[in-house]
Amino acid sequence: MTTNIHDTPLKLARFKPGFAVELARDLLGIPIPEHDQILPYSESATDREVRDLNADNVVVCSKDDKTQIGIILEVQRGKDNRKRFSWPAYQVNIRHRITAPVALIVICPQPAVAAWAAEAIELGHPGFTFQPLVLGQHNYPKLTEPSGSGYLAEQMVLGTLIHETSDEIEQLLTAASAELEQRSYEEVKRYTEYMLGQLSEHARTILEALVQQETYPYQSKLVADLKAEGRAEGKAEGESNALLIIIESRGLAITENERRKIETCQDLNRLNSWLKRAATAPSVADILG
Repeated sequence: MTTNIHDTPLKLARFKPGFAVELARDLLGIPIPEHDQILPYSESATDREVRDLNADNVVVCSKDDKTQIGIILEVQRGKDNRKRFSWPAYQVNIRHRITAPVALIVICPQPAVAAWAAEAIELGHPGFTFQPLVLGQHNYPKLTEPSGSGYLAEQMVLGTLIHETSDEIEQLLTAASAELEQRSYEEVKRYTEYMLGQLSEHARTILEALVQQETYPYQSKLVADLKAEGRAEGKAEGESNALLIIIESRGLAITENERRKIETCQDLNRLNSWLKRAATAPSVADILG
């Protein structure tokens, strides 16, 4: 089952493709060629002749419609040795498709996982070693000073995930809320939901207290909307769980992408439609079709 801890960095990058560039350039020092566009790119690193290869998030920077560089973002919560085969494949295949340099960045909130992910991957060909770029507690900045422009909002939100166990988590959350003052209501709402969904109990309690304060951006409207959505999300979660139970009880094969689509769906009408099909449809694809 996917979780907010896995999805939040990817949602940030999908909402703002330039966030991947910020992580690569500003935090890891990767030289980014001059460009005039940053566009989302397909996460699939698949060639037709091989099994599916789907990275978590990909963006490309281009100038005058010519691709300059690609950036892959992966989120890793635990040690999974299969990634030591898939990560190089993502980089090589997407580099082949876009005919430009590609950097792969792995975001690891857990220090032990970050150390594991940073290990060089020997590919077997002499002189050909793949070195993932890792962002974790050891090198992700603790941003406690708002920029005053809203530019750091995405970096600060991600920082609350990576440093949620830090003694400075209250300062990090306070700074993030101040940074959000410069952003639109929809962005404040989206990012506040991300943090409420991702944080452990202690950090979430701090954020919930901040949200209740009048100084929190769009406080009254935000609290009312979060309460209303919480009730709706509870219903959606129940529907999605019921659908997965039916699929499991019928012994239908389900892919990770199909499971994620069901688990993240908040549209009650769509979930009800899927539930009606689930009793007789021959496959999960037919249920979701």
